[in-house]
Amino acid sequence: MLQRIFSTLFFLFTYSLAHSQTSIELPSANKVILTVTGNIKHTNQQGTLQLSITQLKALPQKTINTTTYWTDGLIEFKGPLLRDVIALAEGTGRSIKAIASNEYLIEIPFVDIETYNVILALEQDGEALTMRTKGPIWIIYPWSDHKVLEKPKYYARSIWQLEALDISE
Repeated sequence: MLQRIFSTLFFLFTYSLAHSQTSIELPSANKVILTVTGNIKHTNQQGTLQLSITQLKALPQKTINTTTYWTDGLIEFKGPLLRDVIALAEGTGRSIKAIASNEYLIEIPFVDIETYNVILALEQDGEALTMRTKGPIWIIYPWSDHKVLEKPKYYARSIWQLEALDISE
């Protein structure tokens, strides 16, 4: 009897897990997933630059193979360079406030994106990032290429579930 209960619970658990994984939260092609504000000249919606996944994928894509603080082994991340997104917005300033869906906010100095190939990762190992996998946008630094980046301040700037960038002087 106890075995039957455990079997039923296991079935329900695996069934719900399987079904929750198949309903991946991929953004629609035209849904805005990133809003850029602040000191920008190029706007498309009431003084902001609003970008969809399609628009972000239309930018040149950069691949970074790196280890992270949150994953195991070498991971391949792909997405546009953060500096290309800022250039698209014609943004100027000294820092970028990155804001996540949970309202986590971190400042990224412009010197980071001028010095390193920081990307807005849209994919991890060839798969689209989802809310469950720290997406749809995750800021990734090339840690494995530059050991100097393996510091808490750079890991803190690697914000996931990114929704907005605010450029300031």
